[in-house]
Amino acid sequence: MEYAHITLDLLFGFAGLFVFNKVLGKAHFSKLTPFEFVAMLVLGDLVGNAVYQPDVTALQILYGVFVWGIIIYAIGRWTLKSKKMRNLFEGEPSIVIRRGELQYDAMRRNMLDLEQLLSMLRQQGYFSLREIEYAVLETNGMMSVLPKRQYGPPTRGDLGLHGAGGSVPITLILDGKLQKDNLGKASLTEPWLLQQLAEQGIASYEGVLYADWDPKNGLFVMPHQ
Repeated sequence: MEYAHITLDLLFGFAGLFVFNKVLGKAHFSKLTPFEFVAMLVLGDLVGNAVYQPDVTALQILYGVFVWGIIIYAIGRWTLKSKKMRNLFEGEPSIVIRRGELQYDAMRRNMLDLEQLLSMLRQQGYFSLREIEYAVLETNGMMSVLPKRQYGPPTRGDLGLHGAGGSVPITLILDGKLQKDNLGKASLTEPWLLQQLAEQGIASYEGVLYADWDPKNGLFVMPHQ
């Protein structure tokens, strides 16, 4: 009877986790942020402990998975609407190499030492700091790399064309909110930005889902649908 109980609980636990996965979406299970990693640990521990406790019923397992799923789903919806909550639960990307220079403050904040940085760069196919123009530590712990022109894939120089090196676009508006610090970094003014939006038929920042500035390609605006 004990084996039948374990088998039944495992089946119900699997069903609950499967539905949980479907509801939250694939993005939550590709590369986990710290918050999502903790959520998965708690969920796995919840089901694992319940399976081997004879006094826990299958319905109680489903209830536990359901309540925990509701909590995670609610926080996920909250972070979609609030940048502050998104930063709290998911963190922000950190530029650890900027224009070929190490950003020691960013590395210290993320507890990232030089050996770890070099290892992550090697996993991206770069074996020397001299090859890197920008490196960004993402919220899921992965490293995004923009190599210097001569070390990247075929470039304009390889094709006999002339042009400036690569640059990282600066986010100006995110979820209808003006990123004032980034506006200053881009050496742009708010009246100029509002004028650019007005020319595209957008009256305020709230009408913009995302906008960034690239010195080479100019302003990119994605309005709210």
